[in-house]
Amino acid sequence: MYLTPEQEKLLQDGRPSEQTAMKLLVTLGEVHGAGRLIPVTWAHISGASYLTIGDTGLEFLEDFCHDVSVRVKTTVNPISIDLERWREMGVPKEYAEKQMKIVEAYRGIGVEETYSCTPYLIGQPPSKGEHLAWAESSAAIYANAVLGARTNREGGPSALSSAVTGFTPEFGLHLDENRKAGVKVNVEAKLGGMRYSLLGLALGPMLDGEIPYFQKLPGSDEDLKWFGAALASTSDATLFHVEKRTPEWRNSLHGRLRTIRVTEKDLKDAQRSFSTGEEADAIGIGSPQLSAKELEAIAVLMKRYRPKLPVWVFSSRDAKSRAGDAVKTIERFGGRVWADTCLEVSPLYYMFKTMATPSGKGAYYLPSLCKQKVILEDLAKLLRRYS
Repeated sequence: MYLTPEQEKLLQDGRPSEQTAMKLLVTLGEVHGAGRLIPVTWAHISGASYLTIGDTGLEFLEDFCHDVSVRVKTTVNPISIDLERWREMGVPKEYAEKQMKIVEAYRGIGVEETYSCTPYLIGQPPSKGEHLAWAESSAAIYANAVLGARTNREGGPSALSSAVTGFTPEFGLHLDENRKAGVKVNVEAKLGGMRYSLLGLALGPMLDGEIPYFQKLPGSDEDLKWFGAALASTSDATLFHVEKRTPEWRNSLHGRLRTIRVTEKDLKDAQRSFSTGEEADAIGIGSPQLSAKELEAIAVLMKRYRPKLPVWVFSSRDAKSRAGDAVKTIERFGGRVWADTCLEVSPLYYMFKTMATPSGKGAYYLPSLCKQKVILEDLAKLLRRYS
């Protein structure tokens, strides 16, 4: 792999953690046939929740972060607690203390304390063609598809390595030729609300490493967020194209594409297969985290239905601060709006055994990460059922 003098100096003479990061990036690039490392403008780190990285990850971070600083804008994924309200979550003090050590490690190297899986909603989002190094599958697919930025689906260590060096290997979705559509998708089912999550869950296993192209996929950016998050959970997809909607659709077609169909039956089968519980202990909303606009919509529903079950709502601190009145309404009618954390990386098993949710991504990860049974259903139906 060709390295610039600056990159060669980092590899040979950088601080120990910079050398480690460069070795990782060079090795990753060589495995994937990259010819060079390219600059990135933004890194987004995963591996921030103690639930997912445990003591081994914490030990690695404390060792790695003691002698470096980030070189580019760097945001970070949700942690496993609300920093201001963790005691209300039923989290043991020892657990919270270990989570705080992870926070301190990232804080010490200059990471922006976003604790969000939707970094594109905080401040100025990345632009079309901008090269990123983003971990978090739901954020990476949104950046590529909806914004037209360029990132591979990074792992936690590779995104961290890009953060402290400013580079990533040039392969995969950083290259024009790898951003072409590989399969055309016809959706033969009604879409709306949770059905975008069901579409992602159903479509993922049908793809064979191909980038899907839709001639028609109506809905808002929020709908595409839910679709992409579920799709990235059930497949390795990190990009999709929608005709006359997403930034790169005009240049994404090449030759004849095979066509796959997603039917009403496929959506119902997906809902059935990811519903493993019968009666919920709580309702969980926010995987990915909710925007300020979505918090306002939740507040309207909470006021209308007044559910008797606990309703846990997850958002970034940024969105929560911009939707203050909505947050007050949600909590007045029995909900709890948590910041800094997310539905499937918080230790829900301390409180609940069966979680009802409209989130496809949540339904995919809750059983493994939080030992939860799941009821996957439309939010309004859930609130009505448990009111």
